[in-house]
Parts: sequence; structure tokens; C-alpha cells
Amino acid sequence: MISVGLGILLNPLNSSMISVAIARLQHVYSIDFTAVSWIVFSFYIASAIAQPVMGKASDLFGRRKIFLAGLVVSLVSSILAPFSPNFGWLIVFRIVQSIGTSMLIAVGTAIVRIHITEKQSDALAGLSIFLSGAAAIGPFAGGVLIQWWDWPAIFIVNTPFVVASFILAWKMIPNDGPAATVSRDMSFRKLLGVIDVPGILLFVVALIALLVGLLAAKSSGHFSMWNIVVVLIGLVAVGIFVRHELKTVSPFIPLRTFAKYPGMTWVNIQYLLVNFLYYSLFFFGFHHTCKWYVMSVNSRQGFLC
Repeated sequence: MISVGLGILLNPLNSSMISVAIARLQHVYSIDFTAVSWIVFSFYIASAIAQPVMGKASDLFGRRKIFLAGLVVSLVSSILAPFSPNFGWLIVFRIVQSIGTSMLIAVGTAIVRIHITEKQSDALAGLSIFLSGAAAIGPFAGGVLIQWWDWPAIFIVNTPFVVASFILAWKMIPNDGPAATVSRDMSFRKLLGVIDVPGILLFVVALIALLVGLLAAKSSGHFSMWNIVVVLIGLVAVGIFVRHELKTVSPFIPLRTFAKYPGMTWVNIQYLLVNFLYYSLFFFGFHHTCKWYVMSVNSRQGFLC
């Protein structure tokens, strides 16, 4: 439980902690606010894509393997990010970090649900507290780190959490093999069908188009023709994705399950609404406050916001 908790807190912690470094990063890399804000947006886009994809991968290839791999990816990206020669490389490492931490969230809940049978509801509630608490404390923790050790500390601080989680997970999480639908002698074409690569690609295209179109419009302050076209491409991809998932034998996201289990569907809708409200406050309140302070491009202003 502790190993999983230490792992899954990295995603929400890093998603909010970086925001207070915007002023400092803008000064270091000499870029405008619109460009530097993609250090935040890129993390959310990559996370939104990686979590369901890695959840599917863990079902097929084993949850322990995916969890440990996620820790390694998170560690490597956190160590390399401070040495980025330019802002483009920092975005790349930030995306890799998002993928690694998303692997932990996607698998962590499943590990707890499968391997903890006694007081399972308490364990899942504890994970929920880890997620919410990490996201809430992120801006404060990031401000303290920038004030004392500058922006690279926001990435380096992940190291002890990752190492501790890896050691505990290696010892405590039981080894599980691949799913029965996956075998070593399976042909590559059949493996692609089991993974549902077309569904994953449609999901990725739809999500990237929608998020990039909307976030680019938000950054510029208005909807341009380019933004509208990109959003329309995303909506068309969503329609094709839904049609594909309803017809395929091994869907990436089993949409019929939501109709079969209305209770689960309602819980997911509630979770979606809560997160929508939380991140709306985060982006339109806290994020705009940082935009006001960023004019001073001083690390102390970053701490204040």
C-alpha cells in the first residue's frame, strides 16, 4: 500500500507543483508566457492519453511490470529534465515524466483492488486522499523548493519518492504474468488486435486535437480558424472512435460496460465533475494569478503565487 501510495502521488504532485516555476522558467529560457504555459498543458495532455493506454497495457502484460517500469521512466525523466539545453527538451522530458507517472496511477488502483482484500474500501479511500492531497500541496511544495534551490529542485525532489516506491514495490507487490489472451507464440498482427491499436490511435488523435485546439485558443485569448478546424477534427475522431469501440472484439475502452453497470457510470460522472470543478479553479484562479506575477520574472514572485 505504501509503495503504491508513494508512486501515485507523483502524478498529481508534479501536475500542480510546476506551475509556480512558470516565472522562473520564462526568465531562464527567455520565452513569453504563452510558450512557457505549455510546460503545464503538455503534462495534462500526455497524462490524459497515457493513463487509459497504460491501464490497458497492465491488463495484458502484468501490473507489477508496468508499475516498476513507470517508476524507472519517472526517475530518468526527473533526473534529465534539469539538464535540458533548451525549453523544447524540457517539454520532452516533462511529457516523458507525465507518461511515467501516469503508468503508476493507471496500475496503482488496480494493484490495491486485486491484492488488498481486507478493508479494501479504506485502502482505496487512502489512495484517493493521496491523489487529492498531493495535487493540493503541490503549489506550496513547489514554491518552497524554488525559494530554496531554484526550479531544478521541482524535478529532483521526485527521486527519493521513486526510489522508496521501487524498493517497496519490488519486495511487496506479487508478480503477475500476462493475460490469458496474450501468449508468446502469438502473431504480431493478432497482438495488435488484442491491444486494439486502431482504437488507441483514434483516442490519441481525438484527445490531442481537442485539447490542443482548446488550450491554444485559451492561450491566445480567442478562437481562430485553426483552433476551430483542430477541434472539429477532434470531434470527428471521437465519433469514429466510439463507432470502432462498439464494434471491435477487444475494445481499448469497453464502452458497453458503462451501459451495463449504471452505478459505475454514475460514480465516474461524479468524479469527472469534481475534477472539472477543481481544475477549473486551478487554471482560472491560481494560473491567472501566476500570469500576473510572471511579469516580474522573479523566483520570489513564483513562490508567492
